[in-house]
Amino acid sequence: MSDANRDSGGKYTPTVSDEEILEAMDRIPGPVTTAAELADVLPIGRRAIRERLKDFEKRGLVARKKVGGRAVVWWVSSDETEDDTPDFRAGYGVLAETDFADAVDEVSDELDRDFRESEEKLFEDEADA
Repeated sequence: MSDANRDSGGKYTPTVSDEEILEAMDRIPGPVTTAAELADVLPIGRRAIRERLKDFEKRGLVARKKVGGRAVVWWVSSDETEDDTPDFRAGYGVLAETDFADAVDEVSDELDRDFRESEEKLFEDEADA
């Protein structure tokens, strides 16, 4: 291991501060980020970022969710709510510069209306028979 990032007492000193990582998380569009995205904007590698994020999680600064076989997304925690999981649907809208969450809700409402109408018609036909 290199001594380049060690202080005079031999203690490791990170080249990127905790604040810089958290600020980078805020700058990346969307409600969540990955270690790979952070590695693209910070001068440290994915492995180092993952280790720092795990430490942040223990300290309550960030939260994470596994979204695939090995994929993990991270977001900055807040003390405001008990469940600080981001609204992922809204995040897709942010990435696409659209109001995706509202569009999903509208389609969902339309499907519900269509289903209710079909159901009513079906039961009307059965009652008439």
